[in-house]
Amino acid sequence: MAVTRTVRVAIGAPLAVVVLVAGFLLFHGDFQRWRDDAALDEACGGLLDRDAVRDVLGSGAVEVDERGGGVAHCRVAVHGSAEILVEDTTRAGGSETGGYFGHATSSVLPVPVGHGWSGLFWTGARDARPGDGPAASVEAGVALVLPCTGGRSLSVTVTSTLDGTLDDPANRPAYARIATTTAAEAARARGCEAELGDPIRSLDLPVLADDEYEPLRTASGTCAGVPGTRTLTRATETARNGAPYEVCRLTGTGTESTVLTADYGAYAQRRYAEYERSYDDEVPAADRPAHLRTSERGSTWTTAECPDGTALFELSSLDERTAKKRSPTSVELSAERAALTAFAARSAKAHACEPPHALPAPKR
Repeated sequence: MAVTRTVRVAIGAPLAVVVLVAGFLLFHGDFQRWRDDAALDEACGGLLDRDAVRDVLGSGAVEVDERGGGVAHCRVAVHGSAEILVEDTTRAGGSETGGYFGHATSSVLPVPVGHGWSGLFWTGARDARPGDGPAASVEAGVALVLPCTGGRSLSVTVTSTLDGTLDDPANRPAYARIATTTAAEAARARGCEAELGDPIRSLDLPVLADDEYEPLRTASGTCAGVPGTRTLTRATETARNGAPYEVCRLTGTGTESTVLTADYGAYAQRRYAEYERSYDDEVPAADRPAHLRTSERGSTWTTAECPDGTALFELSSLDERTAKKRSPTSVELSAERAALTAFAARSAKAHACEPPHALPAPKR
């Protein structure tokens, strides 16, 4: 009998260890999941949708880095990562902490989000062209503007780094998922009675400014209806589709290049605030609704009254090498005036604005 008891103890000891290890792993796994879920629920002031973040960034241990600025600002990392910034852009000046507001000189033009949202989809550099093969990961972002009632507005900017190439249309909607769900939660939490858009199941590809152009006469988006010149015959454009920032680039066979931009709502507020801090006298200002440049370094702009404030339309040259050499001729100024007038009129109409202010005629 003593031998039998010894065998039972010898067999029972390993079994107990297995049970303890399994229990520990089960408890540890449950605890890790609970801790990760709690971290997501608390991140960015509780404005994130946990399921959306998991769907986009993948499963696994969660890292959250809370950052200062705005209503909420945090970075979440799992397999992929996302930086989320929620701001109240009601006050003049709009974003001061890093929200995306468009850059006319960018080599990749942002495209509208569409689907009932006022927003942009952008990237700093397209990761791959057709035939180049896939990229390991790509950083791109979505910026949304929520026009609340009573003149208020919120913005949500999400910059994500995810696997896959943007050239594959199936990969792009993931970049908008966290932005749209965060926007819905931010609107609820902040009492913003904004009309939200639909789920985003497709996004256009951001446009390569130097490579993706067409004859100006066939333009159908932001460059539609803009008259060219003998040297400006090509257009690089995007769709409009309710975007708070629009851009049209005109180029030709030489080095001359002209860019036309439109800013609405919080984007226009930010642009005006930037100019107020400028030491240049010939820049857009609230008390100067329209202006035709008078020097080689000056700016040409006009404005229009819109449901979300005063929109700003600008024309500038990207070819500073020639722009600095001499003052523009009356013929050149007349062409600039015609181009900005046409661009601003079509853009303002698409945004349900009043007609833009008339630009003065050039002095002869």
